[in-house]
Amino acid sequence: MTTAKEVNDMTTHHTPNHQIDADQREASQDGSGQDGGGQDGSGQAGSGPVAPGWREVDFTPAGMVAPARGAGDRAECRGWLAYARAAHRGRGYLQWAQLTGISEFIDIALADLHDAVCAGQDQRDVFDPYTLAVTEVAIVFAIPNAAATRLVGEAVAMSERLPQTAVLLRDGTISADMFSAVVARTDVVDERALIDAVDTDLAARLAAAGHISQKRVEKIADRIVDRHDRDAVRRKAEKARRRKNVSQRDYPDGLGGLNITASAEETVLALQAVNAAVAGCCGNDPRTLGQRRSDYAIAQLRQLPFTCDCPDTTTCTATLTTEAISQRQARIIVHAVCQKSTLTGADDHPAYLDGAGPISAEHLRDIAARPDAIVRDLDLGTFTTPATDTTATPDTDDEAVGPMLIVHTSRPADPYRPTAALEALVRGLFGTCTVPGCERPAWSCELDHVEEYDHICPASGGPTCLCNISPKCVMHHQLKTFLGASATSAGWIDEQWIDDAGTVWTSTTTAHGITVDTPAANQWLFPQLAQLTCLHHTHAPPDTRAASDTYARPDWDRGHTAHCAGDGLRAATADKHAWRRAARQRLRTARNRAAKSDGPPPF
Repeated sequence: MTTAKEVNDMTTHHTPNHQIDADQREASQDGSGQDGGGQDGSGQAGSGPVAPGWREVDFTPAGMVAPARGAGDRAECRGWLAYARAAHRGRGYLQWAQLTGISEFIDIALADLHDAVCAGQDQRDVFDPYTLAVTEVAIVFAIPNAAATRLVGEAVAMSERLPQTAVLLRDGTISADMFSAVVARTDVVDERALIDAVDTDLAARLAAAGHISQKRVEKIADRIVDRHDRDAVRRKAEKARRRKNVSQRDYPDGLGGLNITASAEETVLALQAVNAAVAGCCGNDPRTLGQRRSDYAIAQLRQLPFTCDCPDTTTCTATLTTEAISQRQARIIVHAVCQKSTLTGADDHPAYLDGAGPISAEHLRDIAARPDAIVRDLDLGTFTTPATDTTATPDTDDEAVGPMLIVHTSRPADPYRPTAALEALVRGLFGTCTVPGCERPAWSCELDHVEEYDHICPASGGPTCLCNISPKCVMHHQLKTFLGASATSAGWIDEQWIDDAGTVWTSTTTAHGITVDTPAANQWLFPQLAQLTCLHHTHAPPDTRAASDTYARPDWDRGHTAHCAGDGLRAATADKHAWRRAARQRLRTARNRAAKSDGPPPF
């Protein structure tokens, strides 16, 4: 007996591209002839026009709602960004659906092989069923066999290894690329009990990770694998060390690439050494930073001189002598952060290497044993005190909430500057620039007062404290500083706070009102922070001047004429800061209201 599906398959086989008979089209529409092989139901991947089905699907429940025309530029921009973000999350669901289909296909296609192996039958086929199944996936999606193998591996991992993490892909919490990275990073774990533990831990961590990048997801996966299966990590590290190499590849347009594979700390040091050397070129050198890096590295490898490329050598101010370069390179430092118990060998908790990410305890101890390594203690006790009576009135003896209170975080002679201990803690805690998606290492960033420091009246501005200091790369720091100078609403708002569990959160609200919240990336590295609390969020009420469209001069500025040098800029800056304080207060109120019903951010 011939089924409808078989009839459709045979008919399609002899049908030219872009031609589908009426019976076949009807079968495709009602699902009886659908074999999942092509967009038009014909079984031919990529043939025929795109079926109208996707265009007719209502994505409104998924948040894809086009903004109303005429609502204003700001509202429309925000609406379209929200629309695009919902579509981005939808890609995760579609990837989950694709992997589900591949997983089911593989399960059915290999059923006979499984039964034969269990029955002890010899397999004498030239190509085993798994290879044939992978090849068919490659043909259907028009991808190389290597890519098809990875896709099938992800499908198998989704159903058999990481089902809880796959739920996050289905719900749009993580992207398709993030899930692919997680599958690759956890592939080293092969014991069933450990795989289940990794999946459970990974799903919980990613669900609470807030708005993070793929690089951050990879670091989370590495740390969790290290925690649950250190033996596998050691085996992987030993295998990786055997991959140290120098290789060359060709690029288009007459270029070639030279790839050096080495230990993480050595590559970080090498890149910083190159940067320090090329920093000696004068300002008239027409080459880009990348070009100067390339020229210097090649010159060093070939033992050739490296010179400035400015057109007029008589006015060149370059400092490229061996002595000058050596002096700059001598100031290079690569930072690693860990618990003291890890350094002494009392435990094997992972550590963090600035510019690289989590590293194993064994790797950390190898770095500490280097002759050029310097070990310094970060004692949280230098800026904490028992939380007793810092805000109580003389008539009360109430204690502040929490066992320890953050104090002594700024330098006595300059309250704008953080202490060395706080600076190290902040950089180690966040790991990178705190703007979502930016992976600039924290020790290459500038420290920023999230709520602006008031140099005229420090008590009225943002404090120099863990609750208000974060690293930002130069570009994002400058964006925050200068955006909104002409119109306050054109800037963006950043916030920072410590929740009841001691987790440090940052939040970014774009100029068009899109808000994303992210916890500090390396909170896991400082479990002691769970015992700390901070009272600075109540240090001052928001400045009501922000509610006015006109700038009201502060008391200290009254009596000055409008013609004073910098008066307009000073007024605009003060107005921008006041508007940001009011905006932060509104966001804080909304967040507290949401937390009572929905839990802590980002939920």
